[in-house]
Amino acid sequence: MTPEVWGQITSIIGMILIISSFQFKNKIVFYAAQMSGNVFYAISFLLLGNVAGALMNLLGIVRGVVMLQSKKRRKMWQFVVLNVVFLAATVFSATVGGMGWGALFSFAAMTVGTVCMWFGNDRTIRWGQLLGISPLWMLNNTVISFSLGGILGECFSMISTIIYLIRVRKSKKIKQGT
Repeated sequence: MTPEVWGQITSIIGMILIISSFQFKNKIVFYAAQMSGNVFYAISFLLLGNVAGALMNLLGIVRGVVMLQSKKRRKMWQFVVLNVVFLAATVFSATVGGMGWGALFSFAAMTVGTVCMWFGNDRTIRWGQLLGISPLWMLNNTVISFSLGGILGECFSMISTIIYLIRVRKSKKIKQGT
């Protein structure tokens, strides 16, 4: 099999792991499944020639470890360092990795995600996912390197987010009696 075929297979495995993570209520199990999915996405992007996507997914694992800390234990310097490292990885991908402007999609997605996770609540994170993170990764997965698992994963994520937001809105209306 060619690297492209292996890249598609590993992207689908990554997608399955990420999608399954949404079913876990335990935060540690959730992040473990997310991080495992990130490893497969990183391998996939390397096989598909997308250095920036691979680096951002590997850095997503580091971000997951930081996010496992309670909000009280997180320090602002960790937030700054994460975003500086994302920027450095983007510059590396754009120059040494030969990706040029294409490295910006995954960088922007990771930065939006980090800001939403760091400062937001569940609702803020969902809106960030729907309006920023998923569309940016979708651009990366279609324009920069065709990743079937990445495209399907982002479609699932956006649909799941919309369903969540509708459910939350309906439950608020029911509680208010309207």
